[in-house]
Amino acid sequence: MRQEGFVKSVSGELCEVVVRRKSACGDNCSSCGACRMKFQTVTAKNRAGAKAGDYVAIEIDSKKVLFSAFLVYILSIIVFALTFYEVFTIYKSEKTAFFSALSLTMISFCGTVCYDRCHKNDFMPIVTEIEQNT
Repeated sequence: MRQEGFVKSVSGELCEVVVRRKSACGDNCSSCGACRMKFQTVTAKNRAGAKAGDYVAIEIDSKKVLFSAFLVYILSIIVFALTFYEVFTIYKSEKTAFFSALSLTMISFCGTVCYDRCHKNDFMPIVTEIEQNT
């Protein structure tokens, strides 16, 4: 996944890059009204040696983005559904099954947050090149 942006500041081997936010509505924001922020600031590893004011290209491995989305969205749904099914099969109570599934889903989400904190650097974008101003 690649985006272009503007380096706002540099601190050691990291830099703050302002990038244009991708919209889910295909940049026709008047159709959905959900887009309020046109730009966002991301922290990236400064491998290209960019300085404040440079236009840069940042990249992150698509597999890592998809894995993150899987952990947050899909894994939570799977944990909830399997727990609900198993508990309902054993106890025949929707209330018990629901609260058990909700509890285990929250625990799995806490595990995802801990995983993210331990592997934060693995999911950080990298400044790959400095763009030439034209």
